Amino acid sequence: MQEDFFKEQLQILNKAQKDVVEQIYGPIMVVAGPGTGKTQIIALRTANIILKS
Repeated sequence: MQEDFFKEQLQILNKAQKDVVEQIYGPIMVVAGPGTGKTQIIALRTANIILKS
């Protein structure tokens, strides 16, 4: 169920956002304006790291 939710959320993202979520090794820096989904992207990246670990 949780993986299904993750996959649904991943489909909504644009290419740049997907690149951030799929990068599970090393640090990243997300620079974007307010309301662009930075918090969502970091949460999805964290979920992706957990799923792939």
